[in-house]
Amino acid sequence: MPETSTTRTSTAAWWGRRTLPAGQHGRWSIGPLDLWLQHGEQEWQLVLERPRESADATLAIDVPCSDAFPASAMDRLRFAGSPAGSEPELRVALADRAMVSRPQDPFYVPSQGEVTLYLSTPAWVQLYLGSARVQEFPVYTPSDTWFGPSTVNGELCYATRTQARLEIADVPVRPHRVVTPLTIANRADDALFLERVNLPVPRLPIYADEHHRLWTPAVRMEREEDRDMAEMEIDSGPPGLAVGARRIAEPREPGGRHLMVRAFSALFQ
Repeated sequence: MPETSTTRTSTAAWWGRRTLPAGQHGRWSIGPLDLWLQHGEQEWQLVLERPRESADATLAIDVPCSDAFPASAMDRLRFAGSPAGSEPELRVALADRAMVSRPQDPFYVPSQGEVTLYLSTPAWVQLYLGSARVQEFPVYTPSDTWFGPSTVNGELCYATRTQARLEIADVPVRPHRVVTPLTIANRADDALFLERVNLPVPRLPIYADEHHRLWTPAVRMEREEDRDMAEMEIDSGPPGLAVGARRIAEPREPGGRHLMVRAFSALFQ
C-alpha cells in the first residue's frame, strides 16, 4: 500500500509508492538531493536541487509538503498524459557504469593473501508515475574517470568517493549509498599494490536490510598471474551483515554470477 505520512527519521525508507493527490506536492530529501514533485490537474512537475554536500546523511520525506514548491527552478521537468490515479514511486538503482574506488591509503596484498573491503557507492533514483518509468538520475553526479592502462585499452567509469574501509563499523550510514563487501584474493606470485579497484556495479542487485540500509551481495575477486584481470564471483544472496534484507532492485545487466574483469589496472594519466 502507498505511504501517506510525513517522515523525518534516519531509519526510514525513501523508496516506494506514495499517494500525492492533484493540487499537492511532495519533497524527498535524500542525502545531498532534494527531489520535488508536484501533481497538477493535468501534469506532474519534477524539480531536482542539490543544496548539500555529497557526504550529507539527510533523510526527510514530506508527502504532502507544506513548504512552497520551487517557483523558479531552471531544471524543471514536466510530464503530461499519465493515466488518472497514477501514484509516484521512487525506486533504487546502481550506476550505469562501473565504479572505481580507492582505499583511504593504498596498501599491498601479499602473494596468497586476501582482504575484505567495504565499498560504498552512490545510488541512482528512478521515478515512476504509475507503471511508467519517466526519469532516472543519481543522488549526486559522480565524476567521470578512465580505467585502463592506455586511452585505447580501458573503459569509461565513475569515480566514487568511498574510502574502501576495512571495517564495516567505519563506513558511515548514509541513505543514498550502497555498500558492497568486496573480498580480494591475490593468488599471483607477486604482491598486489591496491591503489584502485574497479567494481562493475551494473551487474549487481540491491538489498535493503531491516534498518533500510542499502547493500549489494558480497563480491569476491581472485587475481591470478595476469596483473590486470581478476575472476569475479557474485554471491547469490545478501551479505550476512544485512540482517532481514530483502531484494529491492535487479541488476541493470543481468547475467551469470561469474565473470572476468579488469579490476586492478592503474588509471591512465
